[in-house]
Amino acid sequence: MSSQKWKNKFSHVSIDIQGNLDGVGLVDIAAEGMNEAGLTVSALTFREAGYQTPRGSSTASQVCVPDGVSWMLGTFGSVADLTAELRDPTKMLMVGVRPKLPLPSGDTRFHWSVDDAHGHHVVIEYVNGELQLHNNTAGVCTNDPEYSWHLRNLNQFVNLSPQWPTGGRNIGVQTEIGVVPTAIGHGFNLLGMPADYSPASRFVRLFYQRQYAMLNYPVKDINSSIALVSGVLNTVFITKGVVASAASDIGLEFTQYTVLKLPQKLQFYFKDYENTQWRKLDLKNMDMNASASLPLSDGTMGVRDVSADFR
Repeated sequence: MSSQKWKNKFSHVSIDIQGNLDGVGLVDIAAEGMNEAGLTVSALTFREAGYQTPRGSSTASQVCVPDGVSWMLGTFGSVADLTAELRDPTKMLMVGVRPKLPLPSGDTRFHWSVDDAHGHHVVIEYVNGELQLHNNTAGVCTNDPEYSWHLRNLNQFVNLSPQWPTGGRNIGVQTEIGVVPTAIGHGFNLLGMPADYSPASRFVRLFYQRQYAMLNYPVKDINSSIALVSGVLNTVFITKGVVASAASDIGLEFTQYTVLKLPQKLQFYFKDYENTQWRKLDLKNMDMNASASLPLSDGTMGVRDVSADFR
């Protein structure tokens, strides 16, 4: 299936992945983006998804899954407006793709994490042809499985703590090496946090680390917020070759790019695998009526030589 045409109401910036669509040729598929109203959308792999099917003489507009990000960014200025449209099957249907696109994930099924400048957050999923909307109060979304499963999984790690470990305080015994058990070094409050790169483990790490950081060292301004987000995202950065790929997958699993979005300020930050220096797009200072593009990777490592500062 393919999307019916629509006319954009909002200009937007996006990170696009190129795919070769059977019978069409090379097409750009938006995976991340922000529009001029501050709506932001992220597409994440969701292999368990099952989309809607037109029935009878339905006149509802049909949006093909790979066009989901572009359609949302171009059509809606808020989470409320978007979800109202999604809830009405007489207006639109999210349909699956017929030709298989060679996306890096090896699949063409997604769920979407959407935020807006009003502070609203939603995760959009389709399971067995039915729409599921989740208020993303946890503030995290990764790939499979469905969002509610990830929430329940957080309960498996309630033993983690933001405080210094004190479990041995009342059972310590004196030995030839001193009192045991005693915490030697730091980080034991996080003992048991999953360290693998599965979506479930990344969800857990992102949630607990952000929550602990905000509790113990609350951010005070934009710079400290960006520093916090950068640090937490670095813990789920996937290096090429570390994660094994199945024979059916297309390409290696690695962090091709990282984005940071400030909807209220209309600022979109991004960096690529090689160049980990943030680059910023300020939508307020751009000609949003112009059509332009640039490669995600600028071909550099983002290294700045400061040798001259020591002469």
